[in-house]
Amino acid sequence: MERVLFICTGNTCRSPIAEAIFQEKRTSERMEAKSAGVSSVEGMPMSEGAKQALARHGLMESHQSSYLTESMLQWADLILTMTKAHKQLVIEKFPSFASRTHTLKEYVMDDEESLQKMEDLKSHMAQLELNKARFFAEKERQVDHPDDLEKEQFSVEALEKELKEQIEPHEMAVERLEWELPSPDVRDPFGGDESIYEATYQEVEEAVERLIQKMGNKNKRYDA
Repeated sequence: MERVLFICTGNTCRSPIAEAIFQEKRTSERMEAKSAGVSSVEGMPMSEGAKQALARHGLMESHQSSYLTESMLQWADLILTMTKAHKQLVIEKFPSFASRTHTLKEYVMDDEESLQKMEDLKSHMAQLELNKARFFAEKERQVDHPDDLEKEQFSVEALEKELKEQIEPHEMAVERLEWELPSPDVRDPFGGDESIYEATYQEVEEAVERLIQKMGNKNKRYDA
């Protein structure tokens, strides 16, 4: 994994900060980064706050925003978004890239307790969707033809109650795990003051440093 694509909303704050830090701190010339936005306008400059945050840390960056395209995703070995919402948007629009797409902070999470909770969360979310799909497949006629419900001695309320009973344990587990896990999102500094941009810089820098270390460790195993 050598080519990383960082993604945020407008590609003027968080993702270009991540790209600049990665390019500065990478441990191999084979490591390369680009950035893009899911709702960006082509050719916009980096926000002044982001530019100043980089300058305070000795990084000078000439950046113009790019709109996320399929060709960019094809270029990337690893696609890292700044928030869970960005990740969902990428997967919904480009489902074939789902396996390469993560939030930055989720991908670099490395403590055993959090990793186990992430696995539990994925399991409960998958089971939740599976239970819903099974339920609607079994109840398709009743759901699609509500006029027949009374004849069948069913009601919308009864169906809703039955579905809730099947999915509620997983919904509760998902809610609990999401509460316990660190936020997968990098805060958006847009419109904030210097302290907000600095806090975002520090948050991104920590995650990118862990990313580079993780990539370096993987390369060592491949070279061994």
